Amino acid sequence: MGFTGPADAADRKWDGKDPVYSGCMSTGRVVHKKTDTYYSSRYHLHVSVTASLWYSTGCRTVWAMVDANVPTDKWTGMGCNIWRNSDMKHYTCNRKTGTREMLSPMLNDKNTTGFATAWSYVGDDPHEMFARTGSY
Repeated sequence: MGFTGPADAADRKWDGKDPVYSGCMSTGRVVHKKTDTYYSSRYHLHVSVTASLWYSTGCRTVWAMVDANVPTDKWTGMGCNIWRNSDMKHYTCNRKTGTREMLSPMLNDKNTTGFATAWSYVGDDPHEMFARTGSY
């Protein structure tokens, strides 16, 4: 098998794998973080959503994490994605790590970069909070 683009196919074994169960989280660290804050005049609350981009030096992978700072009784949902810049492959967060936290599967990051996005809502307020990290 020859070279298939910026991310070599042999290294894509990590695509879609869980960072915790794979052991990659043990060498992971947050490399970018972006927060969107919002004041909901409907609920008289300051709320926020944070997108974190994690990178594992041991596995050379990236994954996303979302953290919503919204009171539980007013919180109506959130999500996040991890994106690979070279081919725009992405995964949606699917693993709850806390009441208002979720983690995405991993993407290979060797010879390319990736970024994370996250969003959240508060009650029936029509405003969507959205955050996008820088690439790494």
